[in-house]
Amino acid sequence: MSSDRRTAALVAPARVDLRRAPLADVQSVDFRSAERDFWTDEAAVWDRFEAVWAGLDDAAWRLPGAAPSDAGGPDWSFLDHFAHVVDWLEIGVDYIDRAIATGRWPTDEDYEGGDFDTFNEGRREIGARRLPAELRAAAALGRRRLLERVRTLPLSTIRSDEAWGWVYNVLHGHALDHLRVLEPWADSLRSRLVENDPLGPDPAPRSGEVAAGIGRFWTEATPIFVLFDETISGVPPDAWSTPGVTEGWSVADHVGHLASWFERAADALVEHRLSGRWDEVSSSGIDAWNAVQVVARRGQSRDQLLTAYVAGRARLEAAIRSMTDDEWLDPEGFSWAYDDLHGHVRAHLAMIAPWAVRIGWPEGG
Repeated sequence: MSSDRRTAALVAPARVDLRRAPLADVQSVDFRSAERDFWTDEAAVWDRFEAVWAGLDDAAWRLPGAAPSDAGGPDWSFLDHFAHVVDWLEIGVDYIDRAIATGRWPTDEDYEGGDFDTFNEGRREIGARRLPAELRAAAALGRRRLLERVRTLPLSTIRSDEAWGWVYNVLHGHALDHLRVLEPWADSLRSRLVENDPLGPDPAPRSGEVAAGIGRFWTEATPIFVLFDETISGVPPDAWSTPGVTEGWSVADHVGHLASWFERAADALVEHRLSGRWDEVSSSGIDAWNAVQVVARRGQSRDQLLTAYVAGRARLEAAIRSMTDDEWLDPEGFSWAYDDLHGHVRAHLAMIAPWAVRIGWPEGG
């Protein structure tokens, strides 16, 4: 290899955009090199790790199939992987505290004699009992507490043979390992959410269990709305009308679209109560109706759209709470309720959230 080519091979990893580059390129970077900024690298990898859950509701977190268990247990879900990373952040706080106090770093033997697959499988149930929202908060807290401790260590200690595997691996190294599974899995889940896949049993109430089905309906709605509201509130006002969230649509278009459907579904439920018949959405078809409604709302301010979104949701929720058991059991009635309330919102959450979480990332890595 010529000297020029050798130089290019050595410096190329420094130009890898850790947030956006293919994972294979990111994993080729020598993070231990003295030329790397350990803290900047960690922040970039953490941004990427946080983005992986964007747009996933609780059902998506718990769906098994992300990867097989390395210890022969049931397949791992997104939640299992995420909880495992959080678990090790919390474990890391303990062993780094001990290392700071005593100078002793752990060895593999401290964890099931080096059988990490068995150790991790044995702790899986601890994470499975935690809610996704709880795990997201625990991840932020665990990382902050860990970084507070690691920042007291000299970089020469962090890069030493004794410490590197226990510092780097519990921070960006661990996140990158799990992103190999979680990024493609999360992409597939979001695709299914956009298509209104419930990712579980049919959510419609069954005869003889209507009350339980209605209770489940409202229980599942709450975290979806919390997540959606957090997502859109985090979008800077000047980015609301930026196109490209999905093809030709901005955040403003998505929120206005949801507001229009809240109103349309409430009208349908009220009309059925009065006439006993179900309306068609539009004689020209759903796509044409959507296009007309989006264009009609363009130009409305962020405050106007949010007001319409909140008012429309409240009106639809009131209409749903007035539904009879027969309407709940009627596929048409249930569709107007579920497909136009949180079933609809979760689909748009899956479209908006990945874009929303990335707009604050620095350009160029």
